[in-house]
Amino acid sequence: MTSREHKELVEGAALVGATVDPATLDRLGRFIDLLVVWNHRFRLTGDRDRGRLVRNHLVDALAVVPELPPAGLVVDLGSGAGFPGIVLGCARPDLPIRLIEPRRRPASFLSEAIRTIPLPAAQAIETRGEEAARDSALSGKSERVVSRALRLDILVRLAGPLLAPSGQVIAMQTQATDEATARDVGRSSGLDLLRMRDYRLPEGESRRLLVFGCTT
Repeated sequence: MTSREHKELVEGAALVGATVDPATLDRLGRFIDLLVVWNHRFRLTGDRDRGRLVRNHLVDALAVVPELPPAGLVVDLGSGAGFPGIVLGCARPDLPIRLIEPRRRPASFLSEAIRTIPLPAAQAIETRGEEAARDSALSGKSERVVSRALRLDILVRLAGPLLAPSGQVIAMQTQATDEATARDVGRSSGLDLLRMRDYRLPEGESRRLLVFGCTT
């Protein structure tokens, strides 16, 4: 990772409420290096420009870091090219993170990223979200379930069975998802909207985190 990319990541992280230490930057650098190589062969992301991957994708994923638990299982549903799951693992390598991805090629990339960085506590699982919700190693045990890829109604439906009693669902959305809609969607799956957090990416795009918890 170049010195410019380091600077953009540090400044971008501050924009979204996160901090990145040198060890995290080193892990993120290994991740982006690997992603660029795989992207040339397989187009894992719509954006292939390295700078945009750093500014728009890495920084966006870092917005979830302040929402992570002190300990416990974290599940990323529809992890794709590793956003946010691999980035969260780079920031918090102490947490057990499970990257759920049904497509073979992205799942292979995730496993390679975990080996290369390395992230010993992380694991990529090639399966659908519906199957993950029935996995006894995940069901009822997840302190956080996060997704950047899934539509909100699909995410809350799949995430509910995965949650531990104190668990939370973190939905990475645009600001087009309003509070009233989010509350209604959450309640349909037995989840309460606990809070919303808006932020902007370095190039100005508006983003919104929606955090849900089990209805009491």
